[in-house]
Order: sequence, then structure tokens, then C-alpha cells
Amino acid sequence: MTNAQLGGFVAELADLMALDGADRRRVSHYRRAATVIRRFDHSLAALIEGGTDLSRVPGVGKGLAAFLGDLVRGGTSPRLERYRERVPAGLPGVLRLDGVGVTKARALWAAGIDSVEKLGEALANGELRGMHGFGPAVVGRVRRGLAEMAALSEKALLSQADRVAGAVAEHLRGGAVVVEVAGDLRRRVEIVGVVDLVCAAEAEDLWAEAVAIERASLSSGRGTNPVELSLDGVRSRLWAVPHGVTGAVAHHLTGPPAYLEALGDRARGKGLELTPAGLRGTDGESTAEDAIYAALGLPWIPPEVREDAATLARADRGLPRLVERGDIKGDLHMHTTWSDGAATVRRMVQAAAARGYRYVAITDHSPSTGVVGGLDAARLRAQAAEIAQVQEDHPDIRILRGCEVDILPDGSLDLDDDILSELDVVLASVHSVFDMTETRMTDRIIRAMENPFVDILGHPTGRKLGRRGPYPVDVREILRAARRLDVAVEVNGSPRRLDLDQRGLSLCEELGVRVVVSYDAHSVTRLDNVNYGVDQARRGWLQSDQIVNTGTLDEVSRWIGRRRG
Repeated sequence: MTNAQLGGFVAELADLMALDGADRRRVSHYRRAATVIRRFDHSLAALIEGGTDLSRVPGVGKGLAAFLGDLVRGGTSPRLERYRERVPAGLPGVLRLDGVGVTKARALWAAGIDSVEKLGEALANGELRGMHGFGPAVVGRVRRGLAEMAALSEKALLSQADRVAGAVAEHLRGGAVVVEVAGDLRRRVEIVGVVDLVCAAEAEDLWAEAVAIERASLSSGRGTNPVELSLDGVRSRLWAVPHGVTGAVAHHLTGPPAYLEALGDRARGKGLELTPAGLRGTDGESTAEDAIYAALGLPWIPPEVREDAATLARADRGLPRLVERGDIKGDLHMHTTWSDGAATVRRMVQAAAARGYRYVAITDHSPSTGVVGGLDAARLRAQAAEIAQVQEDHPDIRILRGCEVDILPDGSLDLDDDILSELDVVLASVHSVFDMTETRMTDRIIRAMENPFVDILGHPTGRKLGRRGPYPVDVREILRAARRLDVAVEVNGSPRRLDLDQRGLSLCEELGVRVVVSYDAHSVTRLDNVNYGVDQARRGWLQSDQIVNTGTLDEVSRWIGRRRG
């Protein structure tokens, strides 16, 4: 059982306890523990099986250690099952909606609304009107939350799809099956409808391989093509194709349709025919992607930017070299145990150095965010002493002092300028009061960027995929201000955020706004979020020279000082 699964069970227990009326402090402790467990560096299951006493781990304690032991050894826990019997199965889903806390969820339960489905019906029927605590603003947030949840229904975040595709492909390759990724996953879209894997195999052999995938449930019979299965709630299709055409079929399934239609028109103009199995012409058939594009007089086009005819027009003018993972030289947004991170400053720095980074910025939260341990002036200065010690021990990587500072409702910042002036990097973000008009939210963010100590605007639209949509804001106006004020905007690599989105990043490319590809890492493993940030930047056509943290330490140091003269 993975740490992510264990953390999920602890989070479920915390939700059930809260809905059952447990002490708030106890619930809060379990929720913090769930986060720590998800982000823990080592396998807790392996530690438990090895006899380690987890009650000695800070934040765990005897009760939680026993609960984790039950999960690892038996797959569930009597304690968890007791709460599941007391609380309706659909109620925790209601609790996760934006705008619904424990008090409102319990009020809905008392009114017989104990699932997301029933809440949707009540909203449509006007049953929420007049309920205590459900004024127009709350109802609006619930409606938007339901829409966001529906957008992810029977779909998966990109990171979830990656995990499932990796597990399925690893199993198939172990059986000597050639596998190529296709579809939404290959284009690196934020929400994946279905994982498409093209396999060089006979349909019946592929079905037999799929049957043997642990925990997978198949929804197609022997000999069908594609083989359809579900693993960890993510749907996959395994396409059986002859050897030699996997590349062509993967290209066709990657699409999207408007792009394939434009390619097909171009092929017909050259007397050729684009088929799912390749490019057909008088000289035979081209089945490799690069051969298809060469025959059409085009450079190979990265899947991330394949959209429609406009993509081909841009390719005709000459494709830019899009940013790549190897271009990133440092990280300018990470959290540690000083606020809501799972690892110490030292551990995060060591992990970043091991990944070859030349610099990192420690950017724990300021107090108003509401996370445990938000840093005020005194704690920032105390943290500085620790950073200095770690820097002395790791001269091979530069540690920048920073902070993710809250943008308050009036556009002011959560820390005074005399404190901000001591920092190397200031990241300003909105974390609260999302229910504003577009004009007020836009003015709020621009006022924050006008502060000369602000270097980066963090997750600019505040969205959380599947949970909360973007707050109302004029993105173009924000980016124009960022260009005028020389403030960089973030593309946040957290798979739940991926903010800015593709359209916003394309605007950055158009307007000449500098971008920071950040990981928003709250643990060592989350440093790998860089891959999702780079994917998103590529979808926005961004090149290396437009991204701040592709620069050398000297270049970044000069950039940091650009507004502080």
C-alpha cells in the first residue's frame, strides 16, 4: 500500500469523524497527518512490515500508528468501518465541494441531502433557498463546485493518468508487447478522458495480458479491440495493431480531430491520403510519424501543440524550440516544515541538488494563508538562520530566501515592505476571498504586483481542477500589467492546479510576459512536478528564453534585483 493510499484513508477517516461530530482539534490533527503521510519520503508500509514503531514519528502517535498498521496488514481498519457504517457513503463527497464545510454538510444531511447527486437535485429544484447558511453567494459556490466535479467525472488528472498508463505499460512490456502512448495523455492535456495505449499484439493475446493486470477490471470480452479496462478509477483502452504501424495509429489516436482534418486536407492537396494506418500515396505507405510529416512538407510537430489548422500554419512559418525539462536550472517555489511542507529545508535542498539544480528559493507561506506555521517577520528571520547553516553545508547550490505572501482583499500584502526587502524572492498569491467581481479581483492582483518587492505572481487564477474553478479575473489585463511592471507569472506544476492554463500561457508568449515554471513542492517527491509545469509551458508554445528559471544563477540574481533599485 502506497503512502498516497494510506494518506487517503487517513483523510477519509478525518472527514467521517468531522461529519460524525468529533472534536475539531482531533479532526484537524488527522487532516494534517494525512498530508504528512502522503508526502513522506519512505514507504510507511515497508516500515510497518519491518517492525518500525510509527508512534515515534512526529505527528503520528499511538492511535494513528495502530490505524495505519491495520490498513497495511488487513487492507482496512475496524475503526474506519465503524465510521463508514454511521455516515452515509456519499456525504464526504459533499464535504469536498467548494463552499461546503462540516457545518453545512451536516445541515444538508439533516435535510436528507447526503450525496453529491442529491445536492445537485436540490440545487435544481430550489430546495436550498431559505436553508440557514445557504445564501446566494454560498449557493453560487456550490453550483460552481458541482460543475467542476462533473468536469472530472469518469476522467482523471494528468498525473493520475500517468500513473495508470505507467503501470499498464510496464506490465505489457514485461510480456514483450511494444506499447506507445496516444490520445489526451500524449498531448499532456490537464484532464484525461481515457488512457489510450497502442500495442503491437493480437487482440486475443492483448486481452490475456490485460486480464493479468493486478487490480484492473475489464469491461470488454476476449478478442475485442480495443481492450477496455479500469485501474484505480482511470479508464484505459488497449489497441491491438500489427507490428510496424504502432506509430501511425498512435499519431491518429493522438489527434485531435480538427488537427487531423487539417493534416488530411494538406495530404489531399499533395495527392496523398492520410489514414489511421499512415500516409498512403503512389510510392507506398508512410507509417512513421517523422516520415508522415516529411512527406507533407512539415517539420515534426510536438504533440503538446497539435490543435488545428493554425498549428500547421505556424509550422509552415517555422516552429520554435519549445522549452524542455533539461532547460530548467532551479526552483523558485517550494515549502518546508516551517509552514505546510513535509520536509526540512536541508532535506529539500539536498533533493534539489541531487536533481542537478543550481539554485532554489524557500518560499514558505505568510500568516494570513491560514496554514499551520505561516511565517511572520520573526519566524522568517529565524528561518534565515537555518537557511544560512544549510547554505554553508551545501555550497554547490544557492539557497534563496523567499516567501509566498498572501494578497489580501484590498491588494495589499500580508507582510510589510521592510520585511519583504530582506528577502531574495517574493511570490504573491491569492489564497482567500475568491467571491469578488472580475473588476475588483483584477484590481486587487494588479495592486499587489505594483509593490516593487513582488517578483512572481503565483497560480494566477486560483483554480483547483475538479474542485474549484478559476476566480473571476481578466487574465489579459493581469498579463498586460505583469509585462508593464516586469513581474513574472507562474505556471504552477501541481497537477491539481496547472495554473496558468494553456490559453493564459499562449497570451504570455504573445505579450512577452516572463514565466516561472514552478513545482509548488511540499515534499521531496513533489519536486517532480516540474515535469507537469514544463508540459503546460510547452502547450502554451513557450521557449526557454521566456522562462526565468532556465537562466543561470547570475542571470536569475540580476533578474531578482531588477525592480528594487
